[in-house]
Amino acid sequence: MEWYEWLLLPLIGALGGFLAGMLGVGGGIIFIPLLTWLIGRHGVSDTEVVKFTLANSIFLVFVSGLSGIIRQSKRGELNVRNMLVIGIPGALTAWVWSLLIKHGFPATANLSDWFQQQGHWYEKDRFQMVFLCFLLLSIANMLLGKSHMDITAENGPQQNRTFKFLAVSLLAGTVVSLSGLGGGVIMVPLFRILLKMPMRQATTLSLSIIPLLSAAPLISYISSNTAESIPPFHSGYVVWPYALPIACAVAVFAILGQKTASLVSEKTLRIIFATLSAIVLITTLYDIFNS
Repeated sequence: MEWYEWLLLPLIGALGGFLAGMLGVGGGIIFIPLLTWLIGRHGVSDTEVVKFTLANSIFLVFVSGLSGIIRQSKRGELNVRNMLVIGIPGALTAWVWSLLIKHGFPATANLSDWFQQQGHWYEKDRFQMVFLCFLLLSIANMLLGKSHMDITAENGPQQNRTFKFLAVSLLAGTVVSLSGLGGGVIMVPLFRILLKMPMRQATTLSLSIIPLLSAAPLISYISSNTAESIPPFHSGYVVWPYALPIACAVAVFAILGQKTASLVSEKTLRIIFATLSAIVLITTLYDIFNS
């Protein structure tokens, strides 16, 4: 690793962690462009770049979400029931998608053969397009969505509410595995649109669910044998010299972000999120058209 990387990695971790704590989005929009660049320098194939990027981003959003759970628990803000109702189906969905990315779609009914094969369908260009789609969705929601002053609490039938929870859960699990984002990019808008939650309540619940969504695919990636190796020490697809410096900063600054969120207006939160998302969008488009 170059000397400047030891400065860059904690700095990115601090920014991503702060964003995660303040907006409940996991920080993936900051981590993914950096990880794609770092891992791409090692000359691995496009499909392996995607797997390494997803694994390390999912590890980092897991850390940011865990920091959120610890703080919410201390403050008595943790809604365990909603966290589990949404998180468990989403976790199973994220795990299934991670297996499909790693091994491809089963060619036979023999699971043993399937676990031995390597998936090559989810290459870098597809990954970047999926990432951009969810990024655009999040920018549109933050700029055009209603504020909490326009949203009233929903008191519809419990069956309807459960169905909406399940829909959000399945979509969030898919987002985590296909984009490497924490799931907040889809959960926060849907909590506000479908469940009529105020912005702060939506971001708090989203952050608490992120560790559940990311745990299963993270274990799957760590326990994998990689098709190609890269020089820094790694367990499966998680590259520790990259992941740990970022994660340490994430753990500290996610808590700071949560504290700041209570002091900043909702309009300011939305502008910050949309601005950072737009910057990432531009840099990702530049990478696509210049690769």
